[in-house]
Amino acid sequence: MASLEERGTQHEILLGRVEGELAEKTESLAGAIESLRRKEEELTNDTAVAYDEGFQDAIAQFACAHPEVDLTLFDESKCVVDG
Repeated sequence: MASLEERGTQHEILLGRVEGELAEKTESLAGAIESLRRKEEELTNDTAVAYDEGFQDAIAQFACAHPEVDLTLFDESKCVVDG
């Protein structure tokens, strides 16, 4: 009987350790996920800025080649619909 109680106690101690390790790993994983979300947002913003700068550069080049064209119709946020 004492042996069973001792084994039960050891199992409870081991279970407590495993639960503690699992909690640490879960917390660490949550931090890593949050870090990835921040990095994704940063990269998305960087991409948007690069796209805008490239578009503005293309418009400036076009304006030099064709000064007679009204460029107020062109913007990176506009979409062509039905030609």
